[in-house]
Amino acid sequence: MSITDEEFFHRLYGLIKDVYATMQRSLHPTIFRGQGRIVETIAHHPNCSQREIAKIAHVKPGSLTEVLERLEKGGYISRLRDSKDRRVIRVNLTQQGEEFRQDLIARRRQFGTMLLHDVSDDERQQFVAVLDKMEKQLRILAREGNDQE
Repeated sequence: MSITDEEFFHRLYGLIKDVYATMQRSLHPTIFRGQGRIVETIAHHPNCSQREIAKIAHVKPGSLTEVLERLEKGGYISRLRDSKDRRVIRVNLTQQGEEFRQDLIARRRQFGTMLLHDVSDDERQQFVAVLDKMEKQLRILAREGNDQE
């Protein structure tokens, strides 16, 4: 039986949406949308300014401020004004923030293991091969789109 492009993308988008929603619910009882990604960004870029974090994480500064306020209130990050430029606020994970991050990493691994429980190594390799082909085509389409601008 042949699968149409429409059905393929409907199933793919549905899977992505369901994986994301289920993962969000199972990761941590106190996590809000976007917090995990921001915690990872801060962990990999310690002592960055809020503006730098927003740029790296591809979020609007106003949206980032809201997430950072929640993280700070939860004791996961500290925000301090830069001693050389008081307009700049530097952000770092606290010990509690690093523990939170490690818990998220462990929960992600556990979730991935459960999700892929019945998927064989051959099926994983085939799936990744399909993703690689789609990614290659996507890069070609992105280049063509940039050429037309």
